[in-house]
Amino acid sequence: MRRNVKILVLGLGVLLGYGSGFAGLCAHRQRQQAFERHVAQVCVDAARNPNAPLAPRRW
Repeated sequence: MRRNVKILVLGLGVLLGYGSGFAGLCAHRQRQQAFERHVAQVCVDAARNPNAPLAPRRW
């Protein structure tokens, strides 16, 4: 009985671990696309108004 419980818990951990990894890959792609859109918007704003003051850094 104890052996069956261990196998079940380990199997569940493997499934949840792989699921978490795949979900993280999808979220990474969305964050990367959002960052690319942000950088493109900053470049467009700078090209339209080259004499605008620089925005303060947030870090």
